Amino acid sequence: MKKILLLIFAVMNLALKAQEFKNGTFIYRITGEKTSEILAADHKMSGNVIIPQNVKFGEKTYTVTAIADTGFIKCQGITSIILPSTICKIGKRAFCRCTNLNSVNIPYSVKKIQEGTFCYCTSLYGVSLPDGITEIGDYAFANCNKITKLNLPDKCKKIGIKAFYNCSKIQALKITAEVESIGLRAFQGCTALVKVETEPENTHFMSKESVLYTKDGKKLVKYPAKKDTQIYTVEPSVNEIIEFAFEDSENLGIVKLPSGLIEIQNYAFSNCINLQRADIPTTVKKMGEDAFFGCPRLSEQNLHGGIDFIEFKLEEGMIEDLE
Repeated sequence: MKKILLLIFAVMNLALKAQEFKNGTFIYRITGEKTSEILAADHKMSGNVIIPQNVKFGEKTYTVTAIADTGFIKCQGITSIILPSTICKIGKRAFCRCTNLNSVNIPYSVKKIQEGTFCYCTSLYGVSLPDGITEIGDYAFANCNKITKLNLPDKCKKIGIKAFYNCSKIQALKITAEVESIGLRAFQGCTALVKVETEPENTHFMSKESVLYTKDGKKLVKYPAKKDTQIYTVEPSVNEIIEFAFEDSENLGIVKLPSGLIEIQNYAFSNCINLQRADIPTTVKKMGEDAFFGCPRLSEQNLHGGIDFIEFKLEEGMIEDLE
């Protein structure tokens, strides 16, 4: 009898959680005995949108604790979102392609910015990330090309793949002490970047002369595209240059590579339009695809091993369609 009662309770609870209802311009889904999430929004809504803290269904009141995956996707008329303090989760691609969204508050209860949450929010010019956030997911702010300033949360540990892809107005970046991993191409297309700084307490990354390296000095992660330097000497401890590390560094004329360098990854120096010399040491064992594509002033005679200038596959550098 006890097992039967437990089974009945489980079925009833599942039915309750799956229940969906419409209230105003939102469709809600019950997620617990007293909680709900916004499942979808009316695409016709516009202007400033305030998310309610509670919603009533039947005789019960439910606290709104989450925005579901793709909840507001392509709501192009929205200009601002005000989220209640009860929100603890914002789903994947929740505000993707809200192209007129210019401001949003993220409650302190949110711990992660999910995959593609704000991608293609091309009017989003400023975002304040609360200190409680520990992870910024893949493509989270990709193509948010109006953001000019970015402060990573103090507790952030992980930055995903292409997290800030094509955020072409960001000028300065500070890697906080807790950051442990940075995904490939996280800052690809950040063409206005002047400097990257790291807090000295960080045990995984460091910056020297505004250039981002791994803490052990073996990998050069990101050289700011707008760094005002014509001649740059890579740290002697470096044995690997990461994908797109020097991309679009238009002021760079000469790069001096260390004698212990082993690998230059794909597109590492792509579109360095004024690069004239890059003496590659004989220690280099692996040269990535199109490592020096788009360097019209660079002589192939300066490149050890006779590097081929094959066609640049632009689509491989683009963000995947997240719809």
